[in-house]
Amino acid sequence: MAGSRFASHVRLWLIISPLMICTLAPFIQDKAAFEISEAEQASAERVLGPQEAGNAVSLANTRFHDWFIASGAVKASFSGSDSPTAFSDGGAAELGREWMQHFWLTIYRALYRAAVAHHWLFGAAVLVVAVFNDGSVSRKIRAASAGFANPVSFHVAAHGLMLSFGIGASALLLPFSLFANWWTYVVCLVGLLCWRLAASFHVGK
Repeated sequence: MAGSRFASHVRLWLIISPLMICTLAPFIQDKAAFEISEAEQASAERVLGPQEAGNAVSLANTRFHDWFIASGAVKASFSGSDSPTAFSDGGAAELGREWMQHFWLTIYRALYRAAVAHHWLFGAAVLVVAVFNDGSVSRKIRAASAGFANPVSFHVAAHGLMLSFGIGASALLLPFSLFANWWTYVVCLVGLLCWRLAASFHVGK
């Protein structure tokens, strides 16, 4: 199982892809690419309301302060580039400092987006349970009538579901605006794939 293609896809979408974004995105020179745009904040206010959107900002601020500033992680990350040197480093220290600034801005924005996205969590859980149950019933009915499902359908649904989770995790880190209503489409897609997964699991003989 650990060496299967599915396991490799799990590692790719849930571990490697976010790590690559965290590593490569901070090299972008435009600092505006790492800020939470007004359009993104406005979309959160439209969908959640001003109060809940404000709570998301407060939650992101609190978590970032408690996890990274109070713990000393941010300060420690800049200690190397702030140290004076006797020889010219060719701008490497400035490049490293800029990369680190963009990295922490990316982390902060991910915390903000997670605070916004969690409003869909309960509804997504209810939807997934409902559609998974419906898909299971559909599978049993088809099995009772000697029907079968194409195993390719199950394979595609399983990998599509993993792809959706991977894109959702990576989306928190992407260096462009992520509108709040997009999470609704993600939840609907996950629900559809869960239904197909349950409806196609071990049907037929």
